[in-house]
Amino acid sequence: MKKIWKIRKDSEAVSPVIATILMVAITVVLAAVLYVMVMGFGGGGATAPTGSFTMVEKASSTTEKVRFGVLTPDTKPTEIKIVIENTTSGSTETATYTFPSGDGSGALTRASGSIGGVAATGIAYTDLAGNQKVSSGDYITITFSPAGSGAYSYKVSMIWIQNGAVIDDITFSW
Repeated sequence: MKKIWKIRKDSEAVSPVIATILMVAITVVLAAVLYVMVMGFGGGGATAPTGSFTMVEKASSTTEKVRFGVLTPDTKPTEIKIVIENTTSGSTETATYTFPSGDGSGALTRASGSIGGVAATGIAYTDLAGNQKVSSGDYITITFSPAGSGAYSYKVSMIWIQNGAVIDDITFSW
């Protein structure tokens, strides 16, 4: 039987220059794909800001002051809503409040629900920096009626309107 093909011992498969260019190109493509996956450009929705309430302090016999911490990234008050829940044993009452349009300062509007017992009769936002963003030190005041007796528990939650994610919540007794 006769050999149809010959093995050439003096030839190279690919020149070193072309091999180097191919390796660099493959590395760049893989790095780009990894970057897109890590940065989330491949889909998914926007994520809620991170932040917190820093404290609750009694402002008067009928008013509680709830202070904001830093929200990252910068968040306008109109991009969040406040939910107050009566967490007293056996209660399931909840009220949702939205910030006024514009800079968000002033009285919040009750969007839905109500809470009984010691009712929240008013809630207002104060933008200390006047920058139309929720900043550290800004606060909401919650006015209750009648004056506090210490018999009720409340949870105040900060909700991002875009996707309903809870940014933070804080609990206190009245």
